[in-house]
Amino acid sequence: MATLINGVQTEFLSARDRGLHYGDGCFETLRLVNHVPLLLNAHFERLQRACAVLRIPFQATLLRDELNALISLCPAEGVIKIMVTRGEGGRGYRPPPTTQPTRLLLYYPLPDDLASKAAAGVTVGIGEFRLSHSPVLAGLKHLNRLDQVMASEPWLEPCDETLCLDQTGALIEGTRSNLVMVIEDELVTPALDGCGVAGVMLAELAARFHRDHRQLVTRRVGLDDLRRASEVFLCNSVIGVWPVRKLLENATVLTWPIGPVSRQALSYHDDLLSSAS
Repeated sequence: MATLINGVQTEFLSARDRGLHYGDGCFETLRLVNHVPLLLNAHFERLQRACAVLRIPFQATLLRDELNALISLCPAEGVIKIMVTRGEGGRGYRPPPTTQPTRLLLYYPLPDDLASKAAAGVTVGIGEFRLSHSPVLAGLKHLNRLDQVMASEPWLEPCDETLCLDQTGALIEGTRSNLVMVIEDELVTPALDGCGVAGVMLAELAARFHRDHRQLVTRRVGLDDLRRASEVFLCNSVIGVWPVRKLLENATVLTWPIGPVSRQALSYHDDLLSSAS
């Protein structure tokens, strides 16, 4: 696995890094197709927004140069994770007046089940752990992922993804994906103003649906909305689009077809992959 830390090929990080101590940083996960990182500008824009909120200097030129260097060391297909931490700091939560950010870039092989799950659909469950509210950090990919860790362990077997509720019972997202539903012919995704991640792939799909004169509506939704949906799919930058075929909820099983809207989303993602090939 290729890894660059501050431009140097190494696996070792300072024990004093604030990303390790406090989750003081942010990250992006990109899919690499034919040596091309998909939706790179959108990922960099979200990373820059996260750095601005956290007040961490955003070193765009260095990151792009190091990303290119990492890609030169990697196979043509895979997953790249970019992490930016505040860097080293003393003991205590308050950041030092000045810090030098740490830049970590890592390559991972592409999961081998992406295509089969896109074709056949997936099974989801409802997690018991409720996501924490943090409106200032909502939408961003900060390094503190304990909510997602707690929601994922123990994993709901035999589910492929766990859907998460917030403290009020609103449906938010999967542990690693955004959620889209068709409800009475309306294309709906949960509001993320209190928690959750505003996905790059979700935004890309919304833009493509908009060009085809279909709006993706963002609003508060709950489990009742999910139960009455006619189609459901998940998306993120690595998996692309996964239609949801089955919901396991206690002793109840709810099923959905892979309908025309889900197939359209799959087609959009196929077009995106083809553009990089």
